Amino acid sequence: MAISAPDPAGPRAPADPGTADGSPTGGAQLAGDSRHQTRAHILEVALELIADRGFAATSTREISERLGFTKAALYYHFRTKDDLLAALVAPALDDLRRLTAGAAAPGGDATRRALLGGYVALVGRHEKLIRVLSEDPAARHGAPLAAAMPLYGRLVQLLAGTETPDAAQRTRVRAALGGVHAALVRRPADDDPAVVGRAALAAACGALGLAGPGRLRRGRTGTPA
Repeated sequence: MAISAPDPAGPRAPADPGTADGSPTGGAQLAGDSRHQTRAHILEVALELIADRGFAATSTREISERLGFTKAALYYHFRTKDDLLAALVAPALDDLRRLTAGAAAPGGDATRRALLGGYVALVGRHEKLIRVLSEDPAARHGAPLAAAMPLYGRLVQLLAGTETPDAAQRTRVRAALGGVHAALVRRPADDDPAVVGRAALAAACGALGLAGPGRLRRGRTGTPA
């Protein structure tokens, strides 16, 4: 019995079903770009459906049908809804991780104000996702969100200006962050996001007893900001 020689290139990877019908994408670079674009499109559609129907009520079948995919093609990218949720929240978690990394409490007023400004920008970037998480307990309490709790706890310490904030300090921080969420996530469509962001930052600074950016500029120049 003849024995075929091993393939010098080694074992072959499974075909990439990066398109809806599983057709080849043609070339490593093109395949990588196609996979990235496909994943981004899946996440965009999944977030729309979850925002409309809720995490628990949205099935992978509905997501694949909305995309025009087979379930096998969706499974190639995300095997479970928890995998989808983890991919949806990962950019926001990365932003929160960067925001809190390297900062030490207690910080001065300027440090705390900068942290608040960074958080306002973070909520603005992930407004739709944060709205879903705030309104949908099934998504908010899912396993992928467990990593957010220590990051949020660290943010509370940094904004309180101490490693061991007391109940009153924690309450002021929660009021500041909650006000940011309410202002940006509940923003009417015709409100200017930049105006809302500045007002939310000023209100959050007030909750923490910090001078807002506008008050600082008036104090330095003697004229309104």
